[in-house]
Order: sequence, then structure tokens, then C-alpha cells
Amino acid sequence: MASEEHKGRAESRSAWWGAFGNFALTVLKIAVGIVGHSRALIADGVHSGADLVSSLVVVVGLKVSRIPPDEGHNYGHAKAEAVAQKVVALFLILAGFELGDNAVRAFGHPTVVRPSGVTLAVAGVVVVMKLLMYVRQRKVALATGSHSLMAQALDSRMDVISSLVATAAIVGAMAGVPHFDAIGALVVAALVAWLGIEIFSQAANDLMDRAADPDQVNRIIEVALDDAEVLLVNELRTRVSGTRILVDVEIEVSRTLSLIDAHQIAHRVKTRIMQLPRVQDVMVQVNPASSPKET
Repeated sequence: MASEEHKGRAESRSAWWGAFGNFALTVLKIAVGIVGHSRALIADGVHSGADLVSSLVVVVGLKVSRIPPDEGHNYGHAKAEAVAQKVVALFLILAGFELGDNAVRAFGHPTVVRPSGVTLAVAGVVVVMKLLMYVRQRKVALATGSHSLMAQALDSRMDVISSLVATAAIVGAMAGVPHFDAIGALVVAALVAWLGIEIFSQAANDLMDRAADPDQVNRIIEVALDDAEVLLVNELRTRVSGTRILVDVEIEVSRTLSLIDAHQIAHRVKTRIMQLPRVQDVMVQVNPASSPKET
């Protein structure tokens, strides 16, 4: 229980730090982009603004996902994470199209004012900040199994790439290359929209009861077979629900065992599987061996 509470606090801290970081970056990029005449940096700032909204969505999604099961939601609220992922994805897709539209319009209204040196310095600082955010968010996401935090981490990684693109665009625009700043803004827009589509696809997969990863499935089978009375695992089905995994397993035992003995075996198997990371619930069905000549 203490471990779960620790994971919950780690998730919340990471989500809130992400929101705070994205707020600071949004203000910094847009302000410096306007003052320094860089469309690419402004586009990157709008991206961070979408990240800020998505970070707040992740905070809410994580809070809802930890609400315990109730009469209306017998398996809990863990899929709120996948819903949060979808909202994050939609914000990114919309932001990408809006940035792309602005970048295309910029081709018809080229500016003769070149970006200032401060925009280049800010873009460089942003790359370092977003890289640190990505490393932290990914670490917490892997430790807790949170898909919404992983989506946030992937978004931070995309921010690193988009900021590098913005940096290159600023350098090109400062050198006087025609439309280079607008081209950078367009590339950033495409990257943002693509990430949104990728995250939306993952969230949809989670809502369709995606199975646990093969390593987790193999570990569940091993734990079931560790019981000396279990002859075979006839069937195993898993489904991911947010950060948790639900397990349905059919085991084969000697047909000569009493009902009480079979029940005790099922209870032991369930208890052991429940001790595995991220497993929320286990349903064990006991089948009699097909032949009385079991070994």
C-alpha cells in the first residue's frame, strides 16, 4: 500500500512539475519570439501552451484514475488515464494544424526583420530545459507504468526536437535565408501534429483492452506454474487498465482433488500473481486434468 502511495505522489509531482515548466516555457518563448521577431520561436511557444493544457489534463486524469472501485465502476477508474491521453493528443493535433496554418500564411507575408540574437540564446536554453524534463518524466513513467506521464514525456522529447528546429530556423533567418523562419515554424507544426496522432493511437489501444506486454505475460505464467499442484496453464488473458493489469487465468490440476483443495490452489495462485507489479485483480478458473494419469 505504501508503495502505491509513493508511486501516486511521484506521478503527481512529475505532472505538476511538467505543468509548471510548460507554463514558464510558454511565456518565455512567446514573449521572446514576439520581441525578437521569430515565428519559429512563437510557434514553439504555442506548442508549449498546448503542453501546459495537456499537463493539467494529465494531473486531473491521474487524480481520477486513483479513485478506488465503487458500485458504478467495479474495476476502478484507471482508464481515466487513457481519456487524459486522448485529450492531450487532441490538443497537440489542433495546435499542430493551427501552427501549420500560421506558417503557411507567413510565406505570403515575409518579414524583412531578422530575428535577434536573444531568440537564439533562449532557443538553446529551452532545448536543455526540455531535455531535463523528458528524462525526469520518462523515469517516473517507467517506474509507475503511467501511460499519460509517458505521453507527457514523449511530448517533452518532441519539444526538444522542435526547439532544435526552431534554433536552426532562427540561425537561417538571421543569416538572411528567405522564408527560413516560416519553414522552421511549419516543420514544428508537422512534428506536433504527428506526435498528437501517435499518442491518440496509443490511447485508443488502451481503451480497447490492450494485453499486457509479453514479458509480463510470461512472468504471470511462471508464477502460476511455480505452484507444485498446477499441472498446466490452459489459458491466460490480460488487459491493461491505466497503470494496472487485470488477469484471467485458467489452470489445470489433478482431477482427483477435492473442491476444497482446488479452491486453496486457486487462492494461492491468485495471491502470488497479485504480488507482481501493476497487477490489480486476478480471476482464477480451475480445470480438472483431462486424464487421470497426471504426473
